Amino acid sequence: MKYNQAMNRLPLVVHTLYAELADLCRAEAPAPWPLSGSLVKVPVKEQEHWYFQKSRRTSPGAYQQREYLGPVSDAELGARVAEFEAAKAAYLERAGLVAALKAAGAPAPTGRLAGLLLGLSEAGLLERSVLVGTAAFQAYGPMLGVRFGPSSFQTLDLDLCTAAGTGLALRPWPGQPPLLALLQGIDPTFCEVPGLRPNAPAVAYMNQARLRVDVLLPLLGRERGGQPAPGLGSHGQPQRFLDFLVQDPVLAVLLVGGGILAHVPRPARFGLHKLLVSRQRPAIEQAKARKDLAQAGQLLTLLLDQDPGAVETACADLAARGAGWKKHALAALQRIEDKETAERVAEMLKEG
Repeated sequence: MKYNQAMNRLPLVVHTLYAELADLCRAEAPAPWPLSGSLVKVPVKEQEHWYFQKSRRTSPGAYQQREYLGPVSDAELGARVAEFEAAKAAYLERAGLVAALKAAGAPAPTGRLAGLLLGLSEAGLLERSVLVGTAAFQAYGPMLGVRFGPSSFQTLDLDLCTAAGTGLALRPWPGQPPLLALLQGIDPTFCEVPGLRPNAPAVAYMNQARLRVDVLLPLLGRERGGQPAPGLGSHGQPQRFLDFLVQDPVLAVLLVGGGILAHVPRPARFGLHKLLVSRQRPAIEQAKARKDLAQAGQLLTLLLDQDPGAVETACADLAARGAGWKKHALAALQRIEDKETAERVAEMLKEG
């Protein structure tokens, strides 16, 4: 396959290393405390006590937060400490693989976005939602063995979706805090983004660094206002075409910490969905529409080489959803830079 300037194949050793990391992440057993943190012994009145010290990446403020666990002499606590230390050793091994992958050119979340993803993972939110948008697109690079163009990665937004077709938990877990409280535990500057209508429930959150978290739901009826998303402790904004995007998601590893497992859409569905949403952008968002088409073009070009059957299956599903869906996708394909890709996908849609 001939790659364009915006997409380059990663060395086979890097792709193989990612597969090894994915296997290790899937085999990870639950740990008593978040593995990004550490255990500290502190002497108090001639007796040592265990404290859990949070990671700087998930601990707001100038100092790392500590949580008291109990005296070192507590045998039951000692067993949990031993369990944590074994899990921590495996975590550090995986962190070494993550560092090697990043050094070899595999794309990864950076800075505050990486810290936010780590915090959401430790809070259990990534287990209960599908990561969509550019953060998901970035995850496809090491999964598929390529590095996409840098213009496709620029984002400060994190989009989380929950829907019946994902097979993920839709109900709140016992004692689940609101999403805003979880976000403020990661960064206290997070606040609700006001809606266009007074008293409308919040469906998005932003911090002072302008990191934004949006909660999305499929638009399945006429109601376009915020709807409950109890599995995430928030409301969500219904959007058209999301039911197609998030059906039957797959697991990917985000290159943060010791590797984070996240649900992402199937790559072929992601590429076709980007075609659809590019047609829905208003004139003021044409820069986003170009980004949609760039991501769709790169991903579909790659998949036609690696897994054309997946593209064909996704095209058949899209075409079966109505003439309007097919019309939007075919119109968007005319703006794809790679004309061979556009022609092949258009043929699959017409046959679907």
